[in-house]
Amino acid sequence: MIKLGYCVAYDWQLLRYSIPAVYEHCDVICLSIDKNRQNWAGQYFSWDEEGFKKMLCEIDLQKKIKIYEDGFYNPELLPMQNEVIQRNKIANFLGKGGWHVQLDADEYFLNFAGFVSYLKEFTPDRKVNVCCPMINLYKEIPEGILWIKPSLFKEIEYFPIATLHPDYQYGRRNGHFNILTDFSILHQSWAREENEIWEKLNSWGHSKDFDVPKYFALWKNANAENYASYKNFHHLRGPAWPALELKHNIKIENIAGFSNEDFPLPIKKQDLRKINSIWLSRARKVLKILSN
Repeated sequence: MIKLGYCVAYDWQLLRYSIPAVYEHCDVICLSIDKNRQNWAGQYFSWDEEGFKKMLCEIDLQKKIKIYEDGFYNPELLPMQNEVIQRNKIANFLGKGGWHVQLDADEYFLNFAGFVSYLKEFTPDRKVNVCCPMINLYKEIPEGILWIKPSLFKEIEYFPIATLHPDYQYGRRNGHFNILTDFSILHQSWAREENEIWEKLNSWGHSKDFDVPKYFALWKNANAENYASYKNFHHLRGPAWPALELKHNIKIENIAGFSNEDFPLPIKKQDLRKINSIWLSRARKVLKILSN
Protein backbone atom coordinates (compact mmCIF):
# COMPACT_ATOMS: atom_id res chain seq x y z
CA MET A 1 0.00 0.00 0.00
CA ILE A 2 0.92 3.63 -0.55
CA LYS A 3 -0.08 5.58 2.56
CA LEU A 4 0.14 9.36 2.35
CA GLY A 5 0.19 11.68 5.37
CA TYR A 6 -0.05 15.48 5.57
CA CYS A 7 0.55 17.87 8.47
CA VAL A 8 -2.22 20.42 7.88
CA ALA A 9 -2.38 23.95 9.31
CA TYR A 10 -3.01 27.53 8.15
CA ASP A 11 -2.13 26.84 4.49
CA TRP A 12 -4.63 24.01 4.07
CA GLN A 13 -5.98 25.68 0.90
CA LEU A 14 -2.83 24.55 -0.93
CA LEU A 15 -4.00 20.95 -0.60
CA ARG A 16 -6.24 21.82 -3.57
CA TYR A 17 -3.07 21.68 -5.71
CA SER A 18 -0.99 19.15 -3.78
CA ILE A 19 -3.51 16.30 -3.39
CA PRO A 20 -4.62 16.03 -7.06
CA ALA A 21 -0.98 15.45 -8.03
CA VAL A 22 -0.86 12.26 -5.91
CA TYR A 23 -4.48 11.21 -5.44
CA GLU A 24 -4.85 8.54 -8.16
CA HIS A 25 -1.71 6.65 -7.16
CA CYS A 26 -2.07 6.28 -3.39
CA ASP A 27 -4.40 4.06 -1.37
CA VAL A 28 -5.17 6.28 1.61
CA ILE A 29 -4.50 9.91 2.61
CA CYS A 30 -4.36 11.14 6.20
CA LEU A 31 -4.92 14.84 6.83
CA SER A 32 -3.62 15.51 10.32
CA ILE A 33 -4.94 18.67 12.01
CA ASP A 34 -4.34 20.00 15.51
CA LYS A 35 -7.70 19.83 17.32
CA ASN A 36 -7.08 23.22 18.95
CA ARG A 37 -5.90 24.77 15.66
CA GLN A 38 -2.45 25.50 17.07
CA ASN A 39 0.84 25.23 15.24
CA TRP A 40 3.99 23.60 16.61
CA ALA A 41 4.98 26.88 18.30
CA GLY A 42 1.61 27.14 20.04
CA GLN A 43 0.22 29.97 17.92
CA TYR A 44 -3.42 29.70 16.84
CA PHE A 45 -4.04 29.65 13.10
CA SER A 46 -7.14 30.73 11.18
CA TRP A 47 -9.43 27.96 9.97
CA ASP A 48 -12.45 27.82 7.70
CA GLU A 49 -14.21 24.54 8.51
CA GLU A 50 -16.92 25.03 5.92
CA GLY A 51 -14.39 25.88 3.21
CA PHE A 52 -12.22 22.92 4.20
CA LYS A 53 -15.12 20.46 3.94
CA LYS A 54 -16.19 21.93 0.62
CA MET A 55 -12.69 21.43 -0.77
CA LEU A 56 -12.64 17.80 0.40
CA CYS A 57 -15.95 17.12 -1.34
CA GLU A 58 -14.48 18.45 -4.57
CA ILE A 59 -11.19 16.49 -4.52
CA ASP A 60 -11.97 13.30 -2.58
CA LEU A 61 -14.15 11.59 -5.18
CA GLN A 62 -12.95 8.08 -4.24
CA LYS A 63 -13.21 8.64 -0.47
CA LYS A 64 -9.52 8.01 0.20
CA ILE A 65 -9.07 10.85 2.68
CA LYS A 66 -9.20 10.31 6.44
CA ILE A 67 -9.17 13.19 8.94
CA TYR A 68 -7.07 12.73 12.07
CA GLU A 69 -7.44 15.39 14.75
CA ASP A 70 -5.34 15.37 17.91
CA GLY A 71 -3.35 17.70 20.14
CA PHE A 72 0.14 18.13 18.68
CA TYR A 73 1.34 21.17 20.63
CA ASN A 74 3.17 20.64 23.90
CA PRO A 75 4.37 23.92 25.49
CA GLU A 76 7.22 22.08 27.21
CA LEU A 77 8.72 21.03 23.86
CA LEU A 78 10.41 22.88 21.00
CA PRO A 79 8.45 23.34 17.74
CA MET A 80 10.62 20.75 15.99
CA GLN A 81 9.89 18.23 18.74
CA ASN A 82 6.15 18.86 18.34
CA GLU A 83 6.51 18.34 14.59
CA VAL A 84 8.18 14.98 15.17
CA ILE A 85 5.37 13.94 17.50
CA GLN A 86 2.76 14.77 14.88
CA ARG A 87 4.59 12.95 12.10
CA ASN A 88 4.96 9.80 14.20
CA LYS A 89 1.30 9.95 15.22
CA ILE A 90 0.34 10.11 11.55
CA ALA A 91 2.34 6.94 10.94
CA ASN A 92 0.63 5.22 13.87
CA PHE A 93 -2.78 6.36 12.60
CA LEU A 94 -2.09 4.85 9.17
CA GLY A 95 -0.88 1.61 10.73
CA LYS A 96 2.00 -0.75 10.08
CA GLY A 97 2.95 -1.98 6.64
CA GLY A 98 3.25 -0.42 3.22
CA TRP A 99 5.11 2.66 2.10
CA HIS A 100 4.56 5.69 4.33
CA VAL A 101 4.85 8.92 2.36
CA GLN A 102 4.71 12.29 4.12
CA LEU A 103 4.22 15.65 2.41
CA ASP A 104 3.34 19.19 3.39
CA ALA A 105 0.47 21.13 1.83
CA ASP A 106 2.85 23.35 -0.17
CA GLU A 107 4.68 20.44 -1.83
CA TYR A 108 3.65 19.32 -5.31
CA PHE A 109 4.90 16.10 -6.93
CA LEU A 110 5.76 16.38 -10.62
CA ASN A 111 5.66 12.60 -11.31
CA PHE A 112 4.05 10.75 -8.43
CA ALA A 113 2.99 7.89 -10.72
CA GLY A 114 6.64 7.24 -11.56
CA PHE A 115 7.63 7.53 -7.91
CA VAL A 116 5.02 4.95 -6.88
CA SER A 117 6.19 2.57 -9.62
CA TYR A 118 9.73 2.97 -8.29
CA LEU A 119 8.61 2.20 -4.72
CA LYS A 120 6.67 -0.89 -5.74
CA GLU A 121 9.70 -2.32 -7.54
CA PHE A 122 12.12 -1.43 -4.71
CA THR A 123 12.79 -4.12 -2.09
CA PRO A 124 15.42 -2.72 0.30
CA ASP A 125 17.32 -5.15 2.52
CA ARG A 126 17.66 -2.59 5.31
CA LYS A 127 15.76 0.38 6.76
CA VAL A 128 15.90 3.23 4.27
CA ASN A 129 14.34 6.58 3.46
CA VAL A 130 13.57 7.26 -0.19
CA CYS A 131 14.41 10.91 -0.82
CA CYS A 132 13.29 13.36 -3.49
CA PRO A 133 14.84 16.59 -4.78
CA MET A 134 12.97 19.66 -3.58
CA ILE A 135 12.64 22.52 -6.06
CA ASN A 136 12.07 25.77 -4.20
CA LEU A 137 9.66 28.19 -5.85
CA TYR A 138 10.83 31.70 -4.99
CA LYS A 139 8.23 34.12 -6.30
CA GLU A 140 5.12 34.18 -8.46
CA ILE A 141 5.21 37.12 -10.87
CA PRO A 142 2.95 38.15 -13.80
CA GLU A 143 5.26 36.45 -16.31
CA GLY A 144 5.37 33.11 -14.46
CA ILE A 145 7.28 31.67 -11.49
CA LEU A 146 10.84 32.34 -10.37
CA TRP A 147 12.48 29.18 -9.05
CA ILE A 148 15.82 28.50 -7.41
CA LYS A 149 17.95 26.53 -9.85
CA PRO A 150 20.96 24.54 -8.59
CA SER A 151 23.98 24.43 -10.90
CA LEU A 152 25.62 21.35 -9.33
CA PHE A 153 24.33 18.05 -7.98
CA LYS A 154 25.66 18.83 -4.50
CA GLU A 155 23.51 21.99 -4.37
CA ILE A 156 20.24 20.07 -4.74
CA GLU A 157 18.15 19.93 -1.58
CA TYR A 158 16.86 16.43 -0.81
CA PHE A 159 14.17 15.45 1.69
CA PRO A 160 13.18 11.99 2.98
CA ILE A 161 9.71 11.34 1.56
CA ALA A 162 8.94 7.62 1.82
CA THR A 163 9.86 4.74 4.11
CA LEU A 164 8.68 1.26 5.03
CA HIS A 165 9.78 1.93 8.61
CA PRO A 166 8.38 5.29 9.79
CA ASP A 167 10.42 6.56 12.72
CA TYR A 168 10.71 10.33 12.52
CA GLN A 169 13.36 11.95 14.70
CA TYR A 170 14.01 15.40 13.19
CA GLY A 171 11.28 16.57 10.84
CA ARG A 172 11.06 13.72 8.35
CA ARG A 173 14.62 12.65 9.00
CA ASN A 174 16.02 9.73 11.02
CA GLY A 175 19.00 7.43 11.11
CA HIS A 176 17.93 5.24 8.20
CA PHE A 177 20.11 5.06 5.08
CA ASN A 178 18.97 7.67 2.52
CA ILE A 179 18.30 6.59 -1.06
CA LEU A 180 18.25 9.55 -3.47
CA THR A 181 16.00 9.63 -6.54
CA ASP A 182 15.26 12.04 -9.38
CA PHE A 183 11.51 12.40 -8.72
CA SER A 184 11.22 16.13 -8.13
CA ILE A 185 8.80 17.96 -5.85
CA LEU A 186 7.93 21.62 -6.21
CA HIS A 187 8.02 23.44 -2.87
CA GLN A 188 5.97 26.63 -2.66
CA SER A 189 8.11 27.79 0.21
CA TRP A 190 8.64 31.39 -0.96
CA ALA A 191 6.11 31.89 -3.76
CA ARG A 192 3.55 33.37 -1.38
CA GLU A 193 1.82 36.66 -0.69
CA GLU A 194 3.92 39.52 0.71
CA ASN A 195 2.33 39.37 4.16
CA GLU A 196 3.05 35.62 4.39
CA ILE A 197 6.72 36.12 3.47
CA TRP A 198 7.11 38.94 6.01
CA GLU A 199 5.54 36.79 8.73
CA LYS A 200 7.72 33.83 7.74
CA LEU A 201 10.94 35.85 7.87
CA ASN A 202 10.12 37.32 11.28
CA SER A 203 8.93 34.10 12.93
CA TRP A 204 11.86 31.86 12.04
CA GLY A 205 14.31 30.62 14.61
CA HIS A 206 16.98 32.18 12.36
CA SER A 207 15.31 35.61 12.19
CA LYS A 208 18.09 37.10 14.33
CA ASP A 209 20.81 35.67 12.10
CA PHE A 210 20.31 37.96 9.10
CA ASP A 211 18.92 41.37 8.15
CA VAL A 212 15.19 40.60 7.76
CA PRO A 213 14.06 43.95 6.23
CA LYS A 214 16.94 43.86 3.75
CA TYR A 215 16.21 40.30 2.68
CA PHE A 216 12.49 41.00 2.41
CA ALA A 217 13.29 43.91 0.09
CA LEU A 218 15.47 41.59 -2.00
CA TRP A 219 12.61 39.12 -2.37
CA LYS A 220 10.05 41.85 -3.03
CA ASN A 221 12.16 43.44 -5.79
CA ALA A 222 12.72 40.24 -7.79
CA ASN A 223 11.08 40.49 -11.22
CA ALA A 224 11.36 39.36 -14.83
CA GLU A 225 13.92 42.07 -15.64
CA ASN A 226 16.40 41.57 -12.80
CA TYR A 227 16.12 37.92 -11.70
CA ALA A 228 19.28 36.92 -13.62
CA SER A 229 21.31 39.17 -11.32
CA TYR A 230 20.35 37.10 -8.25
CA LYS A 231 23.45 35.03 -7.46
CA ASN A 232 24.37 33.21 -4.23
CA PHE A 233 21.42 34.80 -2.42
CA HIS A 234 20.40 32.32 0.30
CA HIS A 235 19.58 34.28 3.46
CA LEU A 236 22.00 32.24 5.62
CA ARG A 237 24.30 30.32 3.24
CA GLY A 238 24.57 32.44 0.10
CA PRO A 239 25.96 29.81 -2.35
CA ALA A 240 23.20 27.34 -1.38
CA TRP A 241 20.99 29.29 -3.81
CA PRO A 242 23.26 30.01 -6.79
CA ALA A 243 20.72 31.42 -9.26
CA LEU A 244 17.12 32.17 -10.16
CA GLU A 245 15.36 30.86 -13.25
CA LEU A 246 12.07 32.07 -14.74
CA LYS A 247 9.51 29.50 -15.84
CA HIS A 248 7.22 31.44 -18.15
CA ASN A 249 3.44 31.15 -18.30
CA ILE A 250 2.90 29.03 -15.21
CA LYS A 251 0.74 29.58 -12.16
CA ILE A 252 0.40 27.60 -8.95
CA GLU A 253 -3.17 26.67 -9.82
CA ASN A 254 -2.10 24.83 -13.01
CA ILE A 255 1.01 23.25 -11.53
CA ALA A 256 -0.34 19.72 -12.15
CA GLY A 257 0.22 20.12 -15.88
CA PHE A 258 4.01 20.28 -15.59
CA SER A 259 6.75 17.65 -15.35
CA ASN A 260 10.39 17.15 -14.34
CA GLU A 261 11.47 18.37 -17.78
CA ASP A 262 9.97 21.78 -17.05
CA PHE A 263 12.26 22.20 -14.02
CA PRO A 264 15.54 20.50 -15.05
CA LEU A 265 18.03 19.62 -12.32
CA PRO A 266 21.70 18.61 -12.71
CA ILE A 267 21.09 14.96 -11.75
CA LYS A 268 22.95 12.17 -13.54
CA LYS A 269 22.36 8.45 -13.09
CA GLN A 270 26.00 7.95 -12.10
CA ASP A 271 25.60 10.56 -9.34
CA LEU A 272 22.69 8.60 -7.89
CA ARG A 273 24.51 5.27 -8.16
CA LYS A 274 27.49 6.64 -6.25
CA ILE A 275 25.52 8.32 -3.49
CA ASN A 276 23.17 5.35 -3.07
CA SER A 277 25.95 2.78 -2.70
CA ILE A 278 26.11 1.54 0.90
CA TRP A 279 29.74 0.48 0.42
CA LEU A 280 30.85 3.86 -0.89
CA SER A 281 28.96 5.50 1.95
CA ARG A 282 30.82 3.40 4.49
CA ALA A 283 34.12 4.19 2.79
CA ARG A 284 33.38 7.92 2.96
CA LYS A 285 32.63 7.64 6.68
CA VAL A 286 35.89 5.77 7.32
CA LEU A 287 37.87 8.39 5.37
CA LYS A 288 36.19 11.16 7.34
CA ILE A 289 37.08 9.49 10.64
CA LEU A 290 40.68 8.93 9.53
CA SER A 291 41.02 12.54 8.36
CA ASN A 292 40.00 13.75 11.84
